[in-house]
Amino acid sequence: MPWHRALAGTDEARVAAVPVPTAAPSVHRKPAEAASAALGAAFGALSEDVRATAALYVLCHDYGTWAARRFVARCHDPARRLRPSDSVGMETSELVRPYLTASEHRGDCYLLARPPASGEEFTPPVTAARPAAVVLDLIVFPGEDPRDADCLALATTWKASGL
Repeated sequence: MPWHRALAGTDEARVAAVPVPTAAPSVHRKPAEAASAALGAAFGALSEDVRATAALYVLCHDYGTWAARRFVARCHDPARRLRPSDSVGMETSELVRPYLTASEHRGDCYLLARPPASGEEFTPPVTAARPAAVVLDLIVFPGEDPRDADCLALATTWKASGL
């Protein structure tokens, strides 16, 4: 059962329109900053004894699709020279790396490319042996320019029942 939700994004109107009840939502300039804010609030809701080792599941289908389209657009832009950072920018792990590094998180991190079936929420395996997990859902709203998009980061904390 979801225990705590945190929301951050890059567009104030979209953040305000999310119908899911969350802790104080926040707005940030970059998707990585939004992901870090949501993760910080979600992991912060866990007790210290499980916080550093709770598993992180990142639902990254939307972001991965958008990042690949953005990379292709950059490849076809004759006015732009490709840089190594262009290919690294496609990696969803780069969105969560700043938070995981700063927090010295030692738990497992899973990047899941396949979204749950329509209307279903991804439920991580939490048990007495693995008492907590955080699921980060990255939702992307592409703009007219394929290189720009707004992003919502919804982090849900899950705890094993009875804990």
